[in-house]
Amino acid sequence: MLEALGPDLWIADGGIVSFNGFDYPTRMALVRLADGGVWVWSPIELTADLAQAVRALGPVRYLVSPNKLHYLFLSQWQAEFPGAQVWGTARTVAKVKAVSFAGTLGDEPPAAWAGQIDQFRFTNSFAVEEVIFFHRASSTAIIADLSQTFSDAFLRDHWPW
Repeated sequence: MLEALGPDLWIADGGIVSFNGFDYPTRMALVRLADGGVWVWSPIELTADLAQAVRALGPVRYLVSPNKLHYLFLSQWQAEFPGAQVWGTARTVAKVKAVSFAGTLGDEPPAAWAGQIDQFRFTNSFAVEEVIFFHRASSTAIIADLSQTFSDAFLRDHWPW
């Protein structure tokens, strides 16, 4: 369920969601911070098994939406982990009223993950404002919709045109 990618870094694949008539796969990333807390990027649909696997990593402290499209499951996660702070871009915060946000993401990371996860707010796209993250310990960039790859099989099955 959780796939380790590096020191204190995991991913988990979720289901398929539809956006503007196109199907997209979902995936989230998780980082265990130095204090033992867990940072969750772009949470996927929450199941009991996934919640149990995430709890095994440590207490969930932060839920992060990297752009205005990655909010679908934030309210589920906030209900399951009420002590977690939710962070999103300004567009996400303005759009998603069902979630209580702790703050807005910019170029500088909040103190809670500064020095462990760097971030940069990408605004050069007319379609999406996105915050890109860099996990220092694993030298891994965490990017959402600005860089996507789809297998030939996925495209054949979901985008038949």
